[in-house]
Amino acid sequence: MSLKNFLIAFSLTIASYAQADDQVTLLTGIISSSKYHLVTAPKTNRWQVQIQWMIEEGTIVNEGDLVVVFDSGGIESQLEVNEEKLETDVLELLKLEMDKGQAVLEANGALKLANIMVEKTRIEASVPDGEVSAYEKGKNVIEYEKAITAKIKAQENYKLKLEEQKIELDKKNIEILKLKEQIAYQRSQLEKLSVRAKVSGPVTHAMHQWMAQKVAAGMNIQASWEVLTVQAASTYQVSAWLHEIDAARIDLQKSTFELTLDAYPNQSYQGKIISVSSQAEQKSQWSDSAYYRVELGFAEAPQQAIFPGMSVRVKLQHQNLVQQGQPITELAI
Repeated sequence: MSLKNFLIAFSLTIASYAQADDQVTLLTGIISSSKYHLVTAPKTNRWQVQIQWMIEEGTIVNEGDLVVVFDSGGIESQLEVNEEKLETDVLELLKLEMDKGQAVLEANGALKLANIMVEKTRIEASVPDGEVSAYEKGKNVIEYEKAITAKIKAQENYKLKLEEQKIELDKKNIEILKLKEQIAYQRSQLEKLSVRAKVSGPVTHAMHQWMAQKVAAGMNIQASWEVLTVQAASTYQVSAWLHEIDAARIDLQKSTFELTLDAYPNQSYQGKIISVSSQAEQKSQWSDSAYYRVELGFAEAPQQAIFPGMSVRVKLQHQNLVQQGQPITELAI
C-alpha cells in the first residue's frame, strides 16, 4: 500500500470514529471578571500626565478605596487662585450693587424733585395776568420752562443710571458665572486625578503601550491610556478562545466543559456557557488564524483562592460534526 493510500485510509478511519464518539478539545483560558473598573489616564491641560502613586498590583481593594493618584499639573494651584478671585469678585459685586443702587436712588430723588418743581412753577405761571405784574408773570413762565427742561434731564439721567446699573451688574455676574464654571471644571479634574475603586476585588496593572513593562508610579502616560483594572471577585469567570475551524464543527450548546486551574491541577470544576462572541478575533501571537471568545462560568464557586489572570485549561467534550469520509482537523490548543 502506498503512503498516499495509507493516509487516506487513516483519515477515513479517524473521521468514522469521530462521527460516532464524543471528542475532546482542549482550550486555553484565563480567569477574568464580568464586572470590573478600568482606570484610564484623564485628560489634562498637558499632553501627558504623570502617575504620582498607584496601589500595588495584586492588592484586594474595597469599593471606594483610593487606587491611583495622577499629578495635578498645576490645576490645584490654579484652583486656589480662582477660588480667591471668586471671593474678591463676590465682594466687588456687593459693593457694585450698593454703589449703583445709591446712584439710582439719587437719580430717582432728583426726578421726583424735578416733578415737584414743574408742578410748583406751573401753578405760579398759571396766575392770571391781572393778579401779578407782567414782569412777575414772564419770570414765572421762564421758571416753568426751566423746570420742564430740568425734569427731562432728570428723566434721562434716571434711565441712564438704571441702564448703567443693569449693564455693570450683568457684566460682573457673567464674570462670576464663568469663574464658577471654571472652578467646577477644575474640581472635576482633581476628582479624576484621584481615582477610587468602583468595585471590590484585586488590582491588575496595565501594560505600557510603548515599553515592554507594566505601568508604574512615576511614569508619564497619555490621556485615555489604560492604567489598572479592579475586577470584582464576586463575578469571576473563564475567558477562553476557540479556533475558527473548531467553532464551525462544534455545537457549544450541546457540549460539556471541565475547568482546571493550572495553580490547582488536582481540582476540576464543571463550566457553563455565559456568552460566545459573534465575531472572531485575530491572535497574532498564536497564529494567523482567528479565534472566538467564549465566556464560561463556574457551575459551583471554587473553594480555592483565585485571581484574575490565572491560566485555566478547558476540556471541551462534544460530538464531532465532521461528516463521514472527511479528515478531522487538528484541535486548537
